[in-house]
Amino acid sequence: MNILSALLILFSFSILSAQIPDGYKIQSISLPRGSVSVLGLCHKPDGTLAICTWEGEVWERKGEVWTKFAENLMEPNGIYFDEKEDAYYVGQKPELTKLIDLDKDGVCDRYECITDAFGISGEYHEYHFGPVVDSLGRKYASLNLAARGEFTVPDGKPFGKGGGNMSYNAPWRGWVYRSDRKGHFQPLASGFRSPCGIGMSPNDELFITDNQGDWVADCALYHVREGNFYGHPASLPARPDFTKDKVLSMKAEDFEKIRTPPAVWLVREEIANSPGSPTWDTTNGKFGPFKGQMFIGDQRQSNYFRSGVEKINGEYQGWCIDFLRGLESGPVKMSFDTQGRLWSAQVGRGWFSKGGKRTAIQYVEWDNKTTPFAIHSASLTKTGFSVRFTEKIGKKMTPKVSSWGYHYYSTYGSPPVDQQELKVSNYQLSKDRKTVTFDVPLNEKKIYAITFTEQKNTEAKLLDFDTIYYTLNQLRPVRETKPGRNVGWSLAGSSWNRNDKSRPVPPIVPPLPVKKCILPIPKSATVLNASQWTNPNWVFDKKGVMPRGKGNNSTVKAYGDARIHLEFRFDPSDNPDWKGQLYGNSGIFLMSGYEIQVVNSFQNPTFADGTCGSIYGQHPPHVNASRKPGEWQSYDIIMKAPVFSTDGTVEEPLRVTAFHNGILIHDDAWVYGEVGGPYKNHGKRPLMIQDHKGTGVSFRNLWIVENFPYDLNLPAFRNTFPKSSASSI
Repeated sequence: MNILSALLILFSFSILSAQIPDGYKIQSISLPRGSVSVLGLCHKPDGTLAICTWEGEVWERKGEVWTKFAENLMEPNGIYFDEKEDAYYVGQKPELTKLIDLDKDGVCDRYECITDAFGISGEYHEYHFGPVVDSLGRKYASLNLAARGEFTVPDGKPFGKGGGNMSYNAPWRGWVYRSDRKGHFQPLASGFRSPCGIGMSPNDELFITDNQGDWVADCALYHVREGNFYGHPASLPARPDFTKDKVLSMKAEDFEKIRTPPAVWLVREEIANSPGSPTWDTTNGKFGPFKGQMFIGDQRQSNYFRSGVEKINGEYQGWCIDFLRGLESGPVKMSFDTQGRLWSAQVGRGWFSKGGKRTAIQYVEWDNKTTPFAIHSASLTKTGFSVRFTEKIGKKMTPKVSSWGYHYYSTYGSPPVDQQELKVSNYQLSKDRKTVTFDVPLNEKKIYAITFTEQKNTEAKLLDFDTIYYTLNQLRPVRETKPGRNVGWSLAGSSWNRNDKSRPVPPIVPPLPVKKCILPIPKSATVLNASQWTNPNWVFDKKGVMPRGKGNNSTVKAYGDARIHLEFRFDPSDNPDWKGQLYGNSGIFLMSGYEIQVVNSFQNPTFADGTCGSIYGQHPPHVNASRKPGEWQSYDIIMKAPVFSTDGTVEEPLRVTAFHNGILIHDDAWVYGEVGGPYKNHGKRPLMIQDHKGTGVSFRNLWIVENFPYDLNLPAFRNTFPKSSASSI
């Protein structure tokens, strides 16, 4: 058989296997010359399409015309256009890069490194995916483990004796990170193998898709919450509470205790083999009856599938179902345009895609009138499931339901475990004939396949795809619990509510010795002695120590950008009633409204964002570096005041970098709002120390440098103290 014949057969197979919902069509776009592997795309507000390619180029398409915008990049695996900055961001293999057209001639003039704080060893598979962006404009990206190397995790066995093939060869591999601005890098969550899909929901919640492999039983969709571990242990040596030796000494059951399972398992072959980035339908009905749902493409299956999640006991779990098949290549990144069309960057390089082509750009559009007959969504009930259809169903068809689980171990993937066919009972159809509810035996940590074989609508049309898969991590409780509090602001990108008790607490690390935390007072500093405070109930003793007094205590002077040093000590207590937030509670209120928590966190458990050093209710410290009660501790803080526009809205949030006992606990963190609510327009305000119920707290050696140039001094401030394994986080 000659090559032409083989290609014709492959093309014919692709056409015959296409499954396209009623009312939708696929349109192919011609590629720019030389673009043979398209890895990412995005849209500008004016409709311009931009793509990035494996070959290191960025192209723009206006109308039907392609022009090259940038070149000589290293395997950019995602692209985003920042409208406010009028610049592109791309995830090159070794760095996150900003591309700027200074003279507005349509060609990039400036290639600016935003962060390269993560490592790259040169081993195969160390991809860099992203970025995506939250409502504050902060960039998020994911980092692949290497396909080979010296540090794999074969379920507690010595290297080379079975299981585990993905390797941790360079810093932060297997992690998701956030970058707020140039030079900023904050690792968020660990445990990923090959997290090639990354998406930010309209609610500022980060989701990742990962590929089946060692320690990953099947393809999966994860809801990423800051501080969580998602299953692949090769990434754990980056955490300050782990070492490589510790990881190798652990078993699968040890990792199971600390891992967060996927929100949705993306069933292999039936749904996905190599899922790409989630994209949310925010088109307000321009793309059909699936408003708010996730659309994801799969590189191997050459399909689009849909997914949705719901919160059970505070954690997401949900469903997935096929949507469309028959694309020319394998979709990896997708983007809705202003017309409501869903575009995809497709590639078949390296891993064969059923579409057959090496690369393609296609979009799918809806005709704005035809409703496809499809399973719309599914939801867990206390005794079974509720399944919604897009149209009225005809004859009642009791679904077939099966369930299974997966192994969690170092072996590549997992077969279905404990697979069962389940008895369906109590079938009910809603009055509008669009919702079916039924009971089945329910068990946690199972995947449920719900199949409506031969189900037709009232016009005898069969379902496009008849099986929806639901991942049941947790059963619905008898009583639904209320979520934690948010006070006037959203914890964008972290996916936690304020004071959430299930949020991972910071790992414990040793502080630097006290002598190394004593700093000389700068000549430009104001010593905050008795004359600098307004509350007479707070009195300095002869040794210069100021115990917490009655009522909050504010400085006489108001401050904006500043550098602050203070030392504090908790009175020891053996009273069991004084624990948690009542053991030595106070707080340092920057500009009177933004709190750095002061509370005993030495062998005194409390919630994560109330730990000593936290930006209260928002950011836990990276680590818990607390000393014992009775010992003096120190804070060293620099802050940049929030910037407000003329109408009072926030242009740039308050920024904080801080050390606790010589350990870096916040690195250029954004503050979401004041403790009691959202930002309100203000200028300089006093520094304030909080009065709070609890055991005694004392302060000494307080000084402040006002009008401190934050951006200019940030690099040097980061090096204030000797580096340790914890201070480099």
